[in-house]
Amino acid sequence: MKIKIGDRVIGDGRPCFIVAEAGANHDGDFRKAGELIHAAANIGADAIKFQHYTAEKLASREARRYWLVRGDEDGYQFDPSYYKENQLETFVKIDGIPREKDAELMRLAEKREISLFSTPFDFESVDHLDALGVPMFKIASGDLTYHQFIEYVARKGKPVVLSTGAANMPEIREAVKIIRKTGNDQLILLHCTLAYPTPLKHANLLMLRHLQAAFPEALIGLSDHTPGIAASVTAALLGAAMIEKHFTNTPGAAAGKNKVGESPDHDIGLGAEKFGEMISRIRDDERSGLSVRLGVPFAAALEYVRGGEFADVLGRGEKEVDRAVELKARLQARRSIVAVLPLPKGMLITEKTAQTHLAMKRPGTGIPPFELPLLFGKTAKENIPADAVLLWSHFD
Repeated sequence: MKIKIGDRVIGDGRPCFIVAEAGANHDGDFRKAGELIHAAANIGADAIKFQHYTAEKLASREARRYWLVRGDEDGYQFDPSYYKENQLETFVKIDGIPREKDAELMRLAEKREISLFSTPFDFESVDHLDALGVPMFKIASGDLTYHQFIEYVARKGKPVVLSTGAANMPEIREAVKIIRKTGNDQLILLHCTLAYPTPLKHANLLMLRHLQAAFPEALIGLSDHTPGIAASVTAALLGAAMIEKHFTNTPGAAAGKNKVGESPDHDIGLGAEKFGEMISRIRDDERSGLSVRLGVPFAAALEYVRGGEFADVLGRGEKEVDRAVELKARLQARRSIVAVLPLPKGMLITEKTAQTHLAMKRPGTGIPPFELPLLFGKTAKENIPADAVLLWSHFD
């Protein structure tokens, strides 16, 4: 299986495609975004990825922070002092650089011979990125059950990178089915544990093999939220066609001490030196022929990993929600149907009123987006305020 990304072909027999996930680590500063592109190109990353969203379209005021967990690997408790801020308040502070500057960043990336793409979080961002000419789209784990959005992205006809954090196999199969129905066969599924950061013992890299067996028509990779480089290096050896790892030019800037406006992703991002070391390790293994993608039998690669320094990252290879570290993230990163305008008691929900009064926002504690058609014909049995996450109990 191979997929073309720009002028590059990735997949079987090809080097691992390494993505520096800058996310919002530009902190809304155009200059910082350019510096991140230069830094990623200098260390040999194949691509740099940003995120495009409008805060008010992404999260309601009920969506709580779910990243940057404090405590040890076993406790993994949320720090109330950090999580008192909701997602909307955070995203407003780092709501991206001006869209008119994106073309300059695309030109800079082209000049530095590094691919640039992004994770869009709304339909307008998809259209904007498509017009810019990004070579592919990334869909975040939290939007894996936002079926309307997945279909819209897939219909652009470009490769789709789909993260699978906090998902179960039926959910992944349904998302893949939706993409396939559009006629888009350019799919890269990323195994992911949706925890920021993810303890190494929860990396569960044997899931790469399970996903490949379940979806032989897709390329398989890793979206890595673990500290350090162990999981990414091991995933490449086990056959990952793509590695996505958070990247920052201010590593460890947060650690609970973020300045107002700084992206929380700084905490889990590797700086240029460590990210470069990761790339070097992966490329050294490839030059030695040490990768399932390059023809090494999986059993031999697995034996090699089990006898080495990174054996703890393997896990059980079963795809299920990791209740120890993913459960809260699953609820807060996913979306529900949300009232953007008040819904008075007795209001009938129709396709027309849905367009004017409803939106899909975080958190995922209410009616999921794919159940929207089931709302049509229902009547509000109470006054529902704007920004409320809708529940079936709100309707007759």
